[in-house]
Amino acid sequence: MDPPKILVIDDEEIARISCERVLKREGIRVTLASGGREGLDVLMRDPHDLVLVDLKMPEMDGMEVTRRIRALDPNIVAIIITGYATIESAVAVMKEGAYDYLPKPFTPDELLIVVRRGLEKRRLDRESRALREEKEAMERNFITMVTHQLRSPLAAIYQYLEVLLSDLGGELGEMQREMIERARERLEGLLELINDWLDMSRIRAGEIVDRLRAVALRTCVDAALAGLELSARERGVSVSTAIPPDLPEVMVDPESFREALSNVISNAVKYNREGGRIWIRAMERDGWVVVEVEDTGYGIREAEIPFIFEQFYRSKASEIRRQQGTGLGLSIIRKILQAHGGKVEVRSELGKGTTFSLFINKA
Repeated sequence: MDPPKILVIDDEEIARISCERVLKREGIRVTLASGGREGLDVLMRDPHDLVLVDLKMPEMDGMEVTRRIRALDPNIVAIIITGYATIESAVAVMKEGAYDYLPKPFTPDELLIVVRRGLEKRRLDRESRALREEKEAMERNFITMVTHQLRSPLAAIYQYLEVLLSDLGGELGEMQREMIERARERLEGLLELINDWLDMSRIRAGEIVDRLRAVALRTCVDAALAGLELSARERGVSVSTAIPPDLPEVMVDPESFREALSNVISNAVKYNREGGRIWIRAMERDGWVVVEVEDTGYGIREAEIPFIFEQFYRSKASEIRRQQGTGLGLSIIRKILQAHGGKVEVRSELGKGTTFSLFINKA
């Protein structure tokens, strides 16, 4: 491994040279800067692992330097050197992003203790990032495997079952037809689970932020409703919308936000009563644009509400258990809203219905 690189920023020459001599004996590469601006120029040209910054300097103090280092590269470990060490100053520098502080005067051993601690943090941060990247790569590879190695053959099996049920392969007996229909239902559930799991895996906050743009909420709601009209009509569920024409546009990734809305409305249809109703309302509230989806369905037990957004959680209520589901729909909704910087809330009364509220940022 390459030796660690440390930058010492101090307007006192003797302090810079003293630090350099102590650190070089440890095999550390040391760069010196006599002021904040010079030090920041060094970091822009050559990133370092750790920076020792004097708190009191004439041109730019250590607080400002630390603040700019954090903006430049938050992974650099900053340690403040100060002759004015107090609890207040320690708290202040920590708030600006410093990892630790070293009061003057200090001995070589005291300097090395603080530096070793800072370099250990840097090492652990690097390992943590590497593990996260490896985990993300494994997830991406697994998603590819699921997509091609599981979904494709399952879809082919589903098609074969459809062919058999259409009697194209010969007339089926009553028992044979019943068995194949049950197999098809199970297969539909498995395909739905795979698709939902793939949706969960693909939602990444950074990618969604990159796709945010100003969109009229009415457009999002209409797109979400487009694929649900048939299922609502089949269950006799009426849907009404109330979206003010002067409502501000929202900052969303249209595709993923449409998916969140579709999941909420789909649940309102699926877990509603025959001939029930759904109201979709939008309003401004406390700086948010809020979309409310209220239904006249079975409702949720109060004790279950804290758990409904957890992955694979399904209500214990018999009315809900009878409906096919994966337990991932609400998790997907929450993950999408969080990636947008928003949130989702729920109010429900058992036997009377449920209202989901989606909070999203204005454009």
